[in-house]
Amino acid sequence: MIITNRPTKNLKNEIEKLAKQSDQIDIATAFFTESDLIKQWSENQIQVNLLVSLRPPTSFYSLKKIQSSSKVEISFLGDEFHSKFIIFYKEGFIIGAIIGSSNFTFGGLEKNIETNIYSDEKKILKGLEKHFSDLIKSSNLLQPTDLDNYEFLYKNWLKRQKKQNAELKRFKTKITANRTKRNKKPRITKIAKQYFVYWGIVDEIRELIKDIAEKEHPNIPSYLILDHFWHFIKVVWHKKSGKILTEKNQKQIIPKLFKDYIKWHREFKEDNYPNYMANLSKDVYKFNLSRKNIDKLTESQARQVFAGLHSSNMRIQRFNADDSFIAENGMPRIRKSLKYLIHSNDEMDLKIHNLIKNPEYKLKRLGTSGVQELNGWTKPEKYPIRNDKADDAIRILGYKLN
Repeated sequence: MIITNRPTKNLKNEIEKLAKQSDQIDIATAFFTESDLIKQWSENQIQVNLLVSLRPPTSFYSLKKIQSSSKVEISFLGDEFHSKFIIFYKEGFIIGAIIGSSNFTFGGLEKNIETNIYSDEKKILKGLEKHFSDLIKSSNLLQPTDLDNYEFLYKNWLKRQKKQNAELKRFKTKITANRTKRNKKPRITKIAKQYFVYWGIVDEIRELIKDIAEKEHPNIPSYLILDHFWHFIKVVWHKKSGKILTEKNQKQIIPKLFKDYIKWHREFKEDNYPNYMANLSKDVYKFNLSRKNIDKLTESQARQVFAGLHSSNMRIQRFNADDSFIAENGMPRIRKSLKYLIHSNDEMDLKIHNLIKNPEYKLKRLGTSGVQELNGWTKPEKYPIRNDKADDAIRILGYKLN
């Protein structure tokens, strides 16, 4: 069946019909601007695997809108990627596919003169399934930091498209140079994979409290403020109320809880903990673990780095864990592993996995929480701190990590 865009019937209409019969949809599209359909499918518990070319006119805003959706996985290839096809599944079996000229844009779905073909022929479907799998294996998983980098490129392109080619080349080098492709990655541990889910949840909460946080602490990264907010949620609010939020009320209540946190924090005039965290981040982590200094990290500095982690405090007090951290690993290994974790261009799930499981990078005495704190302390403008208390707090706020 040939599908074209006509005033009475278009590709979007046909896709919507097939989506109603599906529980999984795989989309390969060079350019992507239309997020409403995918948002709707995700809310209806349809798994969407989206593969795009991360270059204009693929919309930063559309990707941002769906990135934190629990049923959406976004992968990307470079400017060489130009495929356009959609595969529909039901209970693990392909029920049909559309392949043709249409990008997943307003023009491609509704307006442009396009030519697409629907097929339910088994041989074609099997070939498309394998082709999509091969493309995914050679792609990269879209991280929030990738989208942050892409935001500047996209907005600048809107103003002046003529200079986009040079900028695209620099952008591609920045985010993919020396980055492990997905088909080369090992089987990632659950705790490492969860960091992406956690990251998306934290970003959603950050959007809810951003204006309040900037007004109260204008010069402190919001990820550090949220780390202190987690303490308030778990140790103060939940302990007193015993309540757990739900998806229905969390977006209304979280800003109110953050205002309560601000009032609670103001009561401790001598204990400006967010300011303390910002200074610790700057003086210990940003300085000692910078690209310039990390290869010269001393034992004393490494002790400071280890001791500053939330997850290390009790173990240092009871077992002198900071001394053991130095003695059992040695400085060359500590420098190598921390440099990889903080400055490698690998995806965050792989970096966390390697620090936890890979003998080449694993550090004794540095547990999963410590590994997931370090990037947040060193680059608090980019990464949230994650540990057990943070996980508990977001569950109390009605979010699920699974």
